[in-house]
Amino acid sequence: MKLKALFLGISLITIPSFTFSAEEESSIFDEVVVTARKREETSQSVPIPITALGGDQLEARNITEIQDITKLTPNLSFEAQGINSTVTSVFLRGIGQTNWSETQDPKIGIYIDGVYLSRAQGGMVDLIDVERIEVLRGPQGTLFGRNTTAGLIHIITKDPTEALEGFANVGVGTEGHVVMRGVLNVPMGDKLSARFAVMSKETDGFIKNQITGKDQGNEDSQSFRASFKYTGDAYKARLTFDHFESDELATLSSCRFIAPENGAVATGFPAVAFLAGTYDTMRKNCQETSRYLGRDNNPNQGATTDTDSFTLTQSLDLGIGTLTMISNHREIENYNGTWGWGMGSGNSPTTTTTNLLDVINYEQEFDVDSHEIRLSGDTDNLSWTIGAYTFEEDNYGITDVPVLGGFTPPAPTAWPMFYMVIPGVLNVAQTVMGTQMFGSRTQYNIVTNSNDAFFAEGTYVINDKTDITVGVRRTEDDRKYTRGQYLYAGDNGNNVKGPFDPGNNCPGNIDPTTMMAKSETCYKEVDYSETTSRVIVSHATTENVMTYASYSKGYSSGGFNQAIDMKAFLPEVSDNYEVGFKGTFRDGTMRLNGTYFHNIYENQQITVGRVIDGQPTADIINAEEAKIQGLELELLAQLSDSWAMTMTYGLMDGMYNSFTVDDYSYDPTTFVTSITTRDLSDTPFGYSGDNGKSHTFDMSFIHTQSLSSGANVVSQL
Repeated sequence: MKLKALFLGISLITIPSFTFSAEEESSIFDEVVVTARKREETSQSVPIPITALGGDQLEARNITEIQDITKLTPNLSFEAQGINSTVTSVFLRGIGQTNWSETQDPKIGIYIDGVYLSRAQGGMVDLIDVERIEVLRGPQGTLFGRNTTAGLIHIITKDPTEALEGFANVGVGTEGHVVMRGVLNVPMGDKLSARFAVMSKETDGFIKNQITGKDQGNEDSQSFRASFKYTGDAYKARLTFDHFESDELATLSSCRFIAPENGAVATGFPAVAFLAGTYDTMRKNCQETSRYLGRDNNPNQGATTDTDSFTLTQSLDLGIGTLTMISNHREIENYNGTWGWGMGSGNSPTTTTTNLLDVINYEQEFDVDSHEIRLSGDTDNLSWTIGAYTFEEDNYGITDVPVLGGFTPPAPTAWPMFYMVIPGVLNVAQTVMGTQMFGSRTQYNIVTNSNDAFFAEGTYVINDKTDITVGVRRTEDDRKYTRGQYLYAGDNGNNVKGPFDPGNNCPGNIDPTTMMAKSETCYKEVDYSETTSRVIVSHATTENVMTYASYSKGYSSGGFNQAIDMKAFLPEVSDNYEVGFKGTFRDGTMRLNGTYFHNIYENQQITVGRVIDGQPTADIINAEEAKIQGLELELLAQLSDSWAMTMTYGLMDGMYNSFTVDDYSYDPTTFVTSITTRDLSDTPFGYSGDNGKSHTFDMSFIHTQSLSSGANVVSQL
């Protein structure tokens, strides 16, 4: 069991967990002030489904990583992707994405201090010196923009203050787990102050690779933040620098690989139907208590992430309102030593066959610039915000695919086509995946994304019980994709010669009689635009209960697939209908919030695995129409002076109203790809891994004991 860092020196956490706090009063029940509508409001007064946790609450409940908030938020789940646990895959209300290439965007928005994180890389944020976290469910496109069709997560860090203060703590645990954190706040005059925060985490791996000698499941990351704040009479500014780096080799996030023992196409599991093997074999291997994890002798295992971010936030009181400007520059470098498909004997520890296809050395670089300017004000009955947003992103990725080099050929009974011989060619096996199976390939992707938007939203107070909110946003996206690849012969390392079929200015099918291909480059560009809106009506049915009904439209940008045809997928648009309530009962000692939501998605973006022209690939396709509906409940109750209870429950049910999908079947002996169209209309979610969990539940009991020193000991069950 891992033992985490606590406060005031070194403390140990087991189950139940204990946290020491210097606060004289318990902060578990404190209501959090949020900025979900770009202005300060208490979380219970906002007619939006929102989970809000203040910094003291995060510390008291020992929440140190962003994925820890899943137990406090209905219909929210996190998954780390592959061997890089800093890559975030977030699912909210059944919507998420498992593909994190440079041509595709995350489906759930993550924001830090008002800045959108456009990449999943580095998204598993360590919660260091955090003021609060806001999880907004439902489309938030009016004020926050694209890629928030199901909601967003907003992390707000602490501002520098005028006091000289700080803390340092260390936590230790099993498997070499060590967490060190420190914060120092320094006043630098009447109007200037600085705040520094640092965090380091290390954990030894718990799975030994007997071939490479490396441990899997290790963690080695460092975070640093420096903030400088100027506070004038009318002008305020904060400059923040964030740095994060990690070097680790995480375990696979799920068991979904098929062992190609019989060479047949998998059945019963469409999302991975392109791999050989049987569904029963895969299912048995994944369900065994002591299963064979596979074999990987790649010496470049591991993943590193390096992120730097500069943010300047400025505000100016103009009298008629407050002008706010947020500018950010973000750089990310991401490297994966092993990534992709293992096409060997994955479930048999006695088989000597290793992978036939191993994607290694996957490197990515991202440069992002964003700027937002908005003007907000209040009159007697109206609160309003207008603004503009611009975003520019340059992404570069390069993938090396060495094939067959250093790999043991499979058994003839498993892959008979591997040993077929064609005159003038080494054998079919070395072209069984097109050029993917001959020698090696280097593919690079250059992606430029730009986004411009204008938005406005206002809340009008009709009377002392009822108000209405109306908002609109106009978004324009431009996406450019350049793809190139270099192919090398396996024997001599020379460039492979031969023609492409350049349909649509991109590499197409390789001539099966030539069996080889030359280097090529192709380019595509798409433009998208959308107008999204929101209408909310809220009404105070009693002094302590607010009810609301809302309509909101969400939008996620389209993009490109990385398969050889570079096919674009369409934007995803959602129409979301909600009714809910927020109530405070028992003289303020119990809060109960509930929401029913009904989403209708047009062109829902879904990740599927398949073979296109001999290439195994993970594609995003569009489901013509889908619907998702569900319930969400949040309960917080003070049971006594020392005991409190929290409960969250989320229920989600999804169905494809209209959805046809093309299943690709590739015959490596004839080099023919056949396409079969299936109609999945009126079927429940489950075609891909992008649909999240159907329900979530958590219940916790929290005990607070006050010490004579004035400190509190908080334990949690």
